[in-house]
Amino acid sequence: MGKRKGEKPQSANLFGASEPVRPEPGPLPDIAPLRPTAVYNSYWRFAAERQLVFFRRLEGWPPPWTEDPVLLAHKFTNAYRASDRVSQYLIRRVIYRHDLPDDPVETVFRILLFKLFNRIETWELLERSVGPLTYAGYSFKRYDRVLSRAMDRGDRIYSAAYIMPSAGTLGHDRKHRNHLTLIERMLNAELPARLVEAGSMGRAFELIRAYPTIGDFLAYQYVTDINYSTVTDFDEMEFVVPGPGSTDGIRKCFANTGRMSDPDVIRFMADRQEAEFARLGIEFRSLWGRRLQLIDCQNLFCEVDKYARVMHPEITGVTGRTRIKQKFRANPEPIEYWYPPKWAINKAIAAHPKIGSSAATIMSSTRPEAEMNLTEYQERAKKTDRNPAEEPTDQKAMMIPLLGLAGEAGELLSEYKKYLRDGDTHLFFRERFVEELGDLLWYLSNVATKFGLGLQEIAERNLAKCEQRFGQPEGAAVSDADYPEGERLPRKFEVHFNAIKDGSHRPRMKAYYEGKQFGDDLTDNAYEGDGYRFHDVFHLAFAAVLGWSPITRTLTGKKRRSKPQVDEVEDGGRAKAIEEGISALIFAFGKDYAFLEGKPSVSSELLRTIRSMVSHLEVAACSTGDWEKAIIQGFTVWREITKRHGGTVVVDLDDRSITLLEA
Repeated sequence: MGKRKGEKPQSANLFGASEPVRPEPGPLPDIAPLRPTAVYNSYWRFAAERQLVFFRRLEGWPPPWTEDPVLLAHKFTNAYRASDRVSQYLIRRVIYRHDLPDDPVETVFRILLFKLFNRIETWELLERSVGPLTYAGYSFKRYDRVLSRAMDRGDRIYSAAYIMPSAGTLGHDRKHRNHLTLIERMLNAELPARLVEAGSMGRAFELIRAYPTIGDFLAYQYVTDINYSTVTDFDEMEFVVPGPGSTDGIRKCFANTGRMSDPDVIRFMADRQEAEFARLGIEFRSLWGRRLQLIDCQNLFCEVDKYARVMHPEITGVTGRTRIKQKFRANPEPIEYWYPPKWAINKAIAAHPKIGSSAATIMSSTRPEAEMNLTEYQERAKKTDRNPAEEPTDQKAMMIPLLGLAGEAGELLSEYKKYLRDGDTHLFFRERFVEELGDLLWYLSNVATKFGLGLQEIAERNLAKCEQRFGQPEGAAVSDADYPEGERLPRKFEVHFNAIKDGSHRPRMKAYYEGKQFGDDLTDNAYEGDGYRFHDVFHLAFAAVLGWSPITRTLTGKKRRSKPQVDEVEDGGRAKAIEEGISALIFAFGKDYAFLEGKPSVSSELLRTIRSMVSHLEVAACSTGDWEKAIIQGFTVWREITKRHGGTVVVDLDDRSITLLEA
């Protein structure tokens, strides 16, 4: 039986089976050139379940936090790297320290010092022994003395998470001395300043990778850790380097990767995450709106490599390992989760409900990103503006986001150009397109801020305009249903148009309604014939679609005389003159566009002018979309009736349409 959202897992059936019960593999997607195996589906299920364990522990559920027997028995990292205990310690207690200097040199020094050992106990030992850990107060001898004594006591000073090279080329007989020397070399070469100026995560990676004993994997881990700080501000979706475990996980997830490199496969996974969770019917709880980044997808490949050793032993991968060494033991020390402030998620974490709080329920699959309103977005975007306007006359600050809009629009078009050129082989089209749209949104928000406008108000007004124009036309809100039968426009009727020539051989038009002439004979009233003599079609289109046409009311004898003021204002001479003016206006517009042949819309300027002309009349209740529909239908019939030199027009107010009977 399935669990309700947020319900604590039941433990009664967790430990009875001698082997893990494997989930049904389910169908695999067609994602050529990649050929997925059953481990591919497990990758997404593992990510979702491991993240669910994270939230259940955060929310205060008692163990066990999962029914997955492999997760119950073995130790795995979090779905998000930054949520792991060591990363949390680094972020909160090493990087963002109010009692230590926060300039790039000091921040990079602390990060490297912590990460080269990657062990909380080692950092705390040094801090207890030598005081504040600063580069200004750094002493090789003092640090070496503390670490050497610890090793002599048999204490571990390195984490088992990474295999750290001995760095013997740096001249010392003990690993930690070489690593202290490595830090000195990095700082003496002004690495922090070079990282600040790097410009990209890839360039920063190269700067770190250039030092002795630092391979690809460690350089990528270190640049990611430095990027948690304010020293750099790279997008984690910009760059990725797979580690050895990740490579093995990729080989287990895919029987064949075609010509895609391992970094490209990781990018593919990051780009595809929402689609795959949806395909498998999994509600993935993101990190308060933050998607899985490249570093997280890379780590997940490493973790699913271990997970598959038990769940998919038939798929051996590269190393052929069959056991997971580390057993799970819950650490009783609580973590107060806190992330880099530039991620803007710490407020959501602080407000996240726990068991025993005033919250009535624990939300199992909340997506806080869907709750963000545009006002909140604008406020948060404003904080990331590096060129704030000191005053309204600051032209540089005002022009940067305006030019940014143009530049990002070009980037967006460039990505689509690549898609048109490369088709489905442009595997990261969606990821790049989303990124460019996001940049456009940021610049749009910045422009609004600097001109004193609210993004929420702009959005609401624009949506109202679009719904008026492009929503489903509703027709007129006015109605003559309450008027006497003789004052109501007929709901369906026909008007016959005949083309004739007068004594001077000028083309004329006669129209008939119920056997009687419908208005006067009409000519084009132009030096050259253009078909305007058939323009009564537009009056009929107004009547059909808008439920409004003072001229049609007059010609059909349906003026509303029972209400003198309505007769005067709505059905009288001025209203008829306005309608004739609108007919002439749209006809002039149509001439410039081949009388709207193949054109499904008209200009917003034309519709705005029309609405201004009728703003005091009952037809003002009709939307711009209603007017557009009337104009398009009018020209459709007008073109055909002009071509035939006449015909019978069917006007249907109930269907809100006019059509031309077949000849």
